[in-house]
Amino acid sequence: MIEPTEAGWRAASGGDVALDLERVLDPVELGGAAITLCRATGTAGDRPVSGLATVTETREPPSWEELEAVRGISALFDERSAIMATTRRPAGADGHGEEQARAVLVADGEPLGVEDVRVSTVYDADGRQRTSGLELWLPGEEWPRRAFGSAVAGTSLQLEGLVVHSAVFSWRMEGRAGIGAYDLVVRDRPPVAA
Repeated sequence: MIEPTEAGWRAASGGDVALDLERVLDPVELGGAAITLCRATGTAGDRPVSGLATVTETREPPSWEELEAVRGISALFDERSAIMATTRRPAGADGHGEEQARAVLVADGEPLGVEDVRVSTVYDADGRQRTSGLELWLPGEEWPRRAFGSAVAGTSLQLEGLVVHSAVFSWRMEGRAGIGAYDLVVRDRPPVAA
């Protein structure tokens, strides 16, 4: 369960997880979603939780008859530095080069628009994301800002017609370490007879 509060949201799952998610920055709009950087405090099991998180509110649900894949990526370095990106791959696209990709770089607490974002990913044999690189091209800058990440934990599940691979990623950017998420949702297609 997740419910809004005056400062952000309260999330709970049974008696095992209870988190307060306090907004740190105003939400950024990306690819049909509003993504908010938050400070998370609470408990998971008998352990205290304190760190950064994002809350994503879907404003335009993906139209799966028109899409092959959707990705949501966050790299959180501190309360004033983060990357948030989304991609949507149209149905029939040959690869990620045809994706509609959007990103925001938060630097010194200010969201900066990104002219072009490029996402490179290495997958395992089951299609799960293992490592990733981001190139963020900002207006007026000659070189991209780059971030590199690798999966530290993850899970996969099947929904009706979709496969979801969700991973926690460790990130590095400009000598700084961060943590975040990389979620990949793809259409589950039955095998084609040869």
